[in-house]
Amino acid sequence: MKLSARRIALEILYKIEAKNAYSRVALDSALSSHELSKEDRALVTELVYGVIRHLNTLDWVLNTYSFKRKIEEFSPYVRNILRLGAYQLMYLDRIPAYAAINEAVEISKEFEHSGIVSLVNALLRAVSDNMEDIVYPDPQKNLSQYLSIKYSHPQWLITRWLSRFGEKETIQLCEVNNQAPPLSIRANTLKNTREELIHNLEELEEEDLKVEVSSVAPGGLKIRDFVSLTQLESFRKGLFTVQGESSQLISYIVAPEPGETVLDACAAPGGKTTHMAELMKNTGLIIALDIRKPRLEMIRENCMRLGVTNVKMELLDATKVSSVYSKKFDRCLVDAPCSSLGIIQSQPEVRWNRDYREALVKMPQLQSAILNDVSLCVKPKGVLVYAVCSFEPEEGEKIIEKLLKERPLFHLESVKPYLPVSKEELVDEKGFLKIYPHHHHMDGMFACRLVRM
Repeated sequence: MKLSARRIALEILYKIEAKNAYSRVALDSALSSHELSKEDRALVTELVYGVIRHLNTLDWVLNTYSFKRKIEEFSPYVRNILRLGAYQLMYLDRIPAYAAINEAVEISKEFEHSGIVSLVNALLRAVSDNMEDIVYPDPQKNLSQYLSIKYSHPQWLITRWLSRFGEKETIQLCEVNNQAPPLSIRANTLKNTREELIHNLEELEEEDLKVEVSSVAPGGLKIRDFVSLTQLESFRKGLFTVQGESSQLISYIVAPEPGETVLDACAAPGGKTTHMAELMKNTGLIIALDIRKPRLEMIRENCMRLGVTNVKMELLDATKVSSVYSKKFDRCLVDAPCSSLGIIQSQPEVRWNRDYREALVKMPQLQSAILNDVSLCVKPKGVLVYAVCSFEPEEGEKIIEKLLKERPLFHLESVKPYLPVSKEELVDEKGFLKIYPHHHHMDGMFACRLVRM
């Protein structure tokens, strides 16, 4: 049975909420599984990301007009049917209110009894009829709650950013996080140059795409108005891989040389692994670790597609790697598990998948454990690079301060000379790479380079 764009969007939202699926992965899989027009693909994408980005706002409004039950009391399917309807009513002027409501009512018939169907109809009509009268929390009484609802971010995170950045910057950061970013890709230099890739992407012309050259990454391109790049022949041939602009900078900071031995301690899905392999001209050896077999398979698939042959994958806990590889490597990369709070714009569900304790208490403990152990694997005069897609101090500079106290053989080296283009605004006075989405218009990132005596 052919499903409508809204029905497909509902299924994706269900997987993201109930099964912790990644939005981009779930969306790409769904778009690949259904024959949809360009317009319907765009609508599915808009609905999925729109609902996730505006979740707090949508739930606040729905709860305002709900009769007896709060939005969180409904089943995941009904909850997301209501959110989809409310999102269209509040944010998509091109969709008539009656169409958004009627489609929601029809879809709800698949999942619940007639009472719920009537409730969906009545609640969405109440939202539609009272759009001009929506009342948000009073910013004078509770600024963090107001911003949390107005800009749809967890209140604990808003409170934190207010203390760090102030009101103006916090709003700017939230606004950027709620904008649709371009999709960043990296040309595979083992098979083509960036210029050759642009030529090979002629097949995208019928999609009316906007292709822009990255200003910070030599192999990078930014593409708008398209999602299923992985379905393209040029992707299957390994001419490019999907990787964020800020993420592409990390391999340059590692600066691996052809013939060297390199450790990528937290390697999956393999974006930085394969990039380092390219910089090494497919020579030497990269040991790519992960603690889960399915994620190692992701690295393997990416290496095969891109033609990378100098990577050896191993199932190994990165907190215990020194027992196997003590003082073995010329260069080690710890792209550590983190809160991912720097990539909310490109992965909007991140903001809802973390609480303070998990994000900024438990994660730093794991990051320190990994970095401490991997530091024992670096040869004398070797290089250790630490990176996280977060700009929170607990996951960045505080981790490094702790390591330098415990490992006095290491000293900091500025990342500035290793960046492929001159971007002094990305580097602070200590030589740390610090990227903020609202300042630099790409995913947030922290990275530093350490050298062993």
